[in-house]
Amino acid sequence: MEKQFTEHAVSPVVGVMLMLVVTIIIAAVVSSFGTGLTSDVSTASNARVELVGVSSGGYKDVPPVPPKDTYAQIGIVFKNAGGDSLDLRNLKLYFTGLAWGSQGAFTLTYNDPVSLVYVENSPHVVSAAGRVQPFENATGHRIQRFGSGLTAEELEDPIIEPGDRFIIYSEYYAPAGKQLGFRVDRGDLSKPTDTWSSGAVTVDGSSRYTLSDLKSGVVYSEGFLDVEHIF
Repeated sequence: MEKQFTEHAVSPVVGVMLMLVVTIIIAAVVSSFGTGLTSDVSTASNARVELVGVSSGGYKDVPPVPPKDTYAQIGIVFKNAGGDSLDLRNLKLYFTGLAWGSQGAFTLTYNDPVSLVYVENSPHVVSAAGRVQPFENATGHRIQRFGSGLTAEELEDPIIEPGDRFIIYSEYYAPAGKQLGFRVDRGDLSKPTDTWSSGAVTVDGSSRYTLSDLKSGVVYSEGFLDVEHIF
C-alpha cells in the first residue's frame, strides 16, 4: 500500500519555532536596553558628610577689622565623617539666603573657579579692608581639601577620605556684616574677570544650603548657616 505524507503536521512545528526565535530576539533586545539604562544611572557615595562651619580666616569676632590684603581659606567647610571616600568633582552646592535685604539663590560646583578679582597674587586682584579673601592656592577649582600645612598637590586632590575636611570657597568673608560673598565669572580667557553672577548671603540663620551629588541628586548635607557656625 502506498504511503502518503501530509504537510499539515509540519506547519505547526515551524510556527512554534518561529515564535520561539522571535521571543528570544525580543528578550535579548529588552535585556540589552535595560542594561544600558542601568549603566547610565549614577550612584552616589555612601559617605556621611557633616557641616564643620564657616571659615572666617580667624575673624570670627569684630573687632578687629581685617586690614587690606588679608587672605586665608575662607568659605563653608565640611567633613567626610565616615563611609566611603568622596569625590569633590561630583558635588553641587545650592544656596538660598538674604543679604542687604535681598533674597537670592545660586549653585556652585567643583568646576566653578574662584574669581580672580579676589584671589591672592592674581594679576586682577582687588583687595579691600574689612574683608578676608581667598589665599593664592584657591585658584583652579571651587572645592578643595581644607587644613593647614597642606601642599598644593594635596589641596588639589579631589578624593576626600573619611576624616578629611574640604572647603567650598567664597570670594570673601566680611565679618562686620557676617556675610559670605560669591562670584562666578564667565570663563572667557580673553575677559577672565567678566562676571556671570554674583551675590552674598548673611550667616545669621537665614541662609540655607544643600550639598548634593551632582549626577544622582542624593543629598549629603543640608541646613542653615548660623552665627555659631563661624570659626
